[in-house]
Amino acid sequence: MTPPHPKNSGKIVILCFIAFFGVIIAVNSVFLYMAMKSNTGVIAENAYEKGLAYNQILETARQQPSLQDKMTYENGTLKWQVADEGGAPLKGGQASVTLVRPVKSGYDFALPLKETSPGLYIVNPEFPMHGLWTARLDIKWNNKQYQTSQDLIAQ
Repeated sequence: MTPPHPKNSGKIVILCFIAFFGVIIAVNSVFLYMAMKSNTGVIAENAYEKGLAYNQILETARQQPSLQDKMTYENGTLKWQVADEGGAPLKGGQASVTLVRPVKSGYDFALPLKETSPGLYIVNPEFPMHGLWTARLDIKWNNKQYQTSQDLIAQ
Protein backbone atom coordinates (compact mmCIF):
# COMPACT_ATOMS: atom_id res chain seq x y z
CA MET A 1 0.00 0.00 0.00
CA THR A 2 1.39 3.44 -0.97
CA PRO A 3 1.02 6.47 1.29
CA PRO A 4 -1.42 9.10 0.03
CA HIS A 5 0.07 12.24 -1.56
CA PRO A 6 -1.10 15.59 -0.25
CA LYS A 7 -3.12 17.53 -2.81
CA ASN A 8 -1.25 20.83 -2.25
CA SER A 9 2.34 19.54 -2.64
CA GLY A 10 2.80 21.36 -5.97
CA LYS A 11 1.53 24.64 -4.54
CA ILE A 12 3.90 24.41 -1.58
CA VAL A 13 6.91 23.88 -3.86
CA ILE A 14 5.94 26.84 -6.04
CA LEU A 15 5.34 29.09 -3.00
CA CYS A 16 8.72 28.11 -1.51
CA PHE A 17 10.38 28.78 -4.87
CA ILE A 18 8.72 32.23 -5.14
CA ALA A 19 9.50 33.07 -1.49
CA PHE A 20 13.17 32.10 -1.94
CA PHE A 21 13.68 34.39 -4.93
CA GLY A 22 11.51 37.10 -3.33
CA VAL A 23 13.83 37.25 -0.32
CA ILE A 24 16.90 37.41 -2.58
CA ILE A 25 15.39 40.23 -4.65
CA ALA A 26 14.35 42.15 -1.50
CA VAL A 27 17.81 41.89 0.09
CA ASN A 28 19.56 42.86 -3.17
CA SER A 29 17.19 45.82 -3.54
CA VAL A 30 18.15 47.07 -0.06
CA PHE A 31 21.86 46.69 -0.87
CA LEU A 32 21.40 48.49 -4.20
CA TYR A 33 19.53 51.37 -2.55
CA MET A 34 22.22 51.73 0.15
CA ALA A 35 25.02 51.67 -2.43
CA MET A 36 23.38 54.31 -4.61
CA LYS A 37 22.74 56.67 -1.67
CA SER A 38 26.08 56.29 0.11
CA ASN A 39 28.72 56.71 -2.61
CA THR A 40 28.66 58.39 -6.01
CA GLY A 41 31.26 56.00 -7.40
CA VAL A 42 33.19 58.89 -8.95
CA ILE A 43 36.83 58.76 -7.90
CA ALA A 44 38.05 61.73 -9.93
CA GLU A 45 36.23 64.26 -12.06
CA ASN A 46 37.43 64.36 -15.68
CA ALA A 47 39.74 61.37 -15.13
CA TYR A 48 40.47 60.90 -18.85
CA GLU A 49 41.62 64.51 -19.34
CA LYS A 50 43.74 64.34 -16.18
CA GLY A 51 45.33 61.16 -17.46
CA LEU A 52 46.23 62.82 -20.77
CA ALA A 53 47.83 65.75 -18.91
CA TYR A 54 49.77 63.53 -16.48
CA ASN A 55 53.13 63.86 -18.29
CA GLN A 56 52.79 67.64 -18.20
CA ILE A 57 52.07 67.49 -14.46
CA LEU A 58 55.20 65.40 -13.91
CA GLU A 59 57.31 67.84 -15.93
CA THR A 60 55.96 70.79 -13.94
CA ALA A 61 56.81 68.97 -10.70
CA ARG A 62 60.38 68.33 -11.92
CA GLN A 63 60.87 72.00 -12.81
CA GLN A 64 59.65 73.48 -9.54
CA PRO A 65 62.35 74.91 -7.26
CA SER A 66 63.61 72.70 -4.48
CA LEU A 67 62.63 74.24 -1.18
CA GLN A 68 62.80 73.11 2.41
CA ASP A 69 59.33 73.06 3.90
CA LYS A 70 57.57 71.69 6.94
CA MET A 71 53.84 71.74 7.64
CA THR A 72 52.31 71.17 11.06
CA TYR A 73 48.73 71.22 12.29
CA GLU A 74 48.28 71.61 16.05
CA ASN A 75 45.53 73.13 18.21
CA GLY A 76 43.54 74.29 15.18
CA THR A 77 46.46 76.15 13.57
CA LEU A 78 48.10 75.12 10.31
CA LYS A 79 51.71 76.33 10.10
CA TRP A 80 53.86 76.05 6.99
CA GLN A 81 57.54 76.92 7.26
CA VAL A 82 59.25 77.48 3.91
CA ALA A 83 62.94 78.08 3.21
CA ASP A 84 65.09 78.13 0.07
CA GLU A 85 67.74 75.51 -0.77
CA GLY A 86 70.26 77.18 1.55
CA GLY A 87 67.85 77.31 4.50
CA ALA A 88 67.06 81.04 4.31
CA PRO A 89 63.36 81.77 5.04
CA LEU A 90 61.25 82.47 1.97
CA LYS A 91 59.93 85.99 2.52
CA GLY A 92 57.07 87.79 0.83
CA GLY A 93 55.42 84.86 -0.89
CA GLN A 94 51.73 84.52 -1.60
CA ALA A 95 50.81 81.23 0.06
CA SER A 96 47.51 79.38 0.03
CA VAL A 97 46.18 76.00 1.10
CA THR A 98 43.41 73.91 -0.41
CA LEU A 99 41.97 71.47 2.11
CA VAL A 100 40.55 68.37 0.46
CA ARG A 101 38.40 65.71 2.10
CA PRO A 102 39.65 62.53 0.35
CA VAL A 103 36.81 60.28 1.51
CA LYS A 104 33.84 62.47 0.60
CA SER A 105 33.41 65.12 -2.07
CA GLY A 106 31.73 68.46 -1.55
CA TYR A 107 33.68 69.65 1.50
CA ASP A 108 36.89 70.99 -0.13
CA PHE A 109 37.82 74.62 0.52
CA ALA A 110 40.76 76.99 -0.02
CA LEU A 111 42.29 79.59 2.28
CA PRO A 112 45.13 82.12 1.99
CA LEU A 113 47.99 81.76 4.47
CA LYS A 114 49.27 84.81 6.32
CA GLU A 115 53.02 85.37 6.73
CA THR A 116 53.56 86.01 10.46
CA SER A 117 57.36 85.97 10.38
CA PRO A 118 59.87 85.46 7.55
CA GLY A 119 59.12 82.11 5.95
CA LEU A 120 56.32 81.16 8.38
CA TYR A 121 52.79 81.06 6.95
CA ILE A 122 49.79 80.44 9.21
CA VAL A 123 46.03 79.91 8.94
CA ASN A 124 43.33 78.71 11.36
CA PRO A 125 40.97 76.60 9.24
CA GLU A 126 37.50 75.68 10.47
CA PHE A 127 36.84 72.17 9.21
CA PRO A 128 33.22 71.22 8.50
CA MET A 129 33.90 67.71 9.87
CA HIS A 130 36.55 65.80 11.79
CA GLY A 131 38.86 63.22 10.24
CA LEU A 132 41.45 62.91 7.50
CA TRP A 133 42.13 65.89 5.22
CA THR A 134 44.78 66.57 2.58
CA ALA A 135 46.41 70.00 2.65
CA ARG A 136 47.57 71.08 -0.83
CA LEU A 137 49.99 73.92 -0.18
CA ASP A 138 51.00 76.45 -2.82
CA ILE A 139 53.35 79.46 -2.72
CA LYS A 140 54.21 82.01 -5.41
CA TRP A 141 57.11 84.46 -5.27
CA ASN A 142 59.34 86.22 -7.85
CA ASN A 143 57.56 84.53 -10.80
CA LYS A 144 58.19 81.11 -9.25
CA GLN A 145 55.76 78.59 -7.83
CA TYR A 146 56.06 75.65 -5.43
CA GLN A 147 53.40 73.07 -4.58
CA THR A 148 53.28 70.22 -2.10
CA SER A 149 50.70 68.24 -0.17
CA GLN A 150 50.44 66.58 3.20
CA ASP A 151 47.74 64.73 5.13
CA LEU A 152 46.44 65.91 8.49
CA ILE A 153 43.83 64.85 11.02
CA ALA A 154 41.24 67.45 12.06
CA GLN A 155 39.69 66.98 15.49
